[in-house]
Amino acid sequence: MNFLNLWILSRVAQAATSTLLCCVGAALGLRIVFRWTPGRSCEEQLVMEQQAELIASMVQVALIFEVLGLGLSVLVADHLVGAIRGAMCAFGVLASTRSGFWCLATTALTAVACVQWIVLHRLDLMTEAPLLTRRKLLWLVGVSVLAVCDLALTVGFAYELDLKVIASCCSVWVDETVLRDRAVRWVMSPVAAGGLGLGVVLPALACTLATSRWPQRTGVILTASFLSAAAPFAALPAVLVVVAPHVLETPTHLCPFCLIHSQGGYLGWPLFSAIFTGSVTGLGLGVVELHRSATGNPPPVSTMLRSLGRWSAVSWATALVCGVFPVIRYLYNSGGVSVFGEF
Repeated sequence: MNFLNLWILSRVAQAATSTLLCCVGAALGLRIVFRWTPGRSCEEQLVMEQQAELIASMVQVALIFEVLGLGLSVLVADHLVGAIRGAMCAFGVLASTRSGFWCLATTALTAVACVQWIVLHRLDLMTEAPLLTRRKLLWLVGVSVLAVCDLALTVGFAYELDLKVIASCCSVWVDETVLRDRAVRWVMSPVAAGGLGLGVVLPALACTLATSRWPQRTGVILTASFLSAAAPFAALPAVLVVVAPHVLETPTHLCPFCLIHSQGGYLGWPLFSAIFTGSVTGLGLGVVELHRSATGNPPPVSTMLRSLGRWSAVSWATALVCGVFPVIRYLYNSGGVSVFGEF
């Protein structure tokens, strides 16, 4: 039975723990959200404030579990490669079921939602009166719904996984997709994919860096948040079509999961970690800016914007270095000949 596999069992246990923490927090939040009155001094209000702090602690723990679950999902699929014929990496394992990639995407989305909730919570703590407590408790309901979906898809993936099936590797899937779809062929050309990635990540880096210097410019902050949200989707084709072939030294090897192995120099771990961190901290800028007026715009808000902007800028710079360095190294070692041929 699949659930007896230690890797699968650990992933299901992680998802169940995160879901339990989020759902308990949401249930407690709904109990106090309609009775919450900022500024009122009474025993009932003090008890509700203590419960709100307990909820925040649980969500922070859930966040840690969700971020760990994101990496654990990849590790689980990677360790099941030997049990499924035809699967050369985690891609083949995830692609062997209908829910594999949906499960991975939902885990990532839940982790992003948890981070944004923590940002809102920290913003609430910076105000003299807990003006955002009702909002963050209502937002927690949405986070718990995502956690439930993550758990359901994780269980569905484990149940649907057939260790006797013959899976296809990433190259077969990419070849079939590229041949069938003209738009995909254009996006997955090295020039278009590389240009798209740089065209979004570089402005995201510039805007988040500007936010860390000038946290009062609303337009720059919202632009930085929007670009940070779009950058992972723009960077993925560049990782597939430009970075992976130069790291793996073959123009047809377009698998992001192979970058986490020794053959890829374990580049995938810092690269995808930087993309994730840059995206969630950049999104956090938008969360703070959209709620700034409700807090009365205290001075600590600017400090928080500077910190988030700095983290996001450093993360995008790290992602750029991780993406550009393998290309430059390959060109240097090959005497200026790209993996796709001479310039």
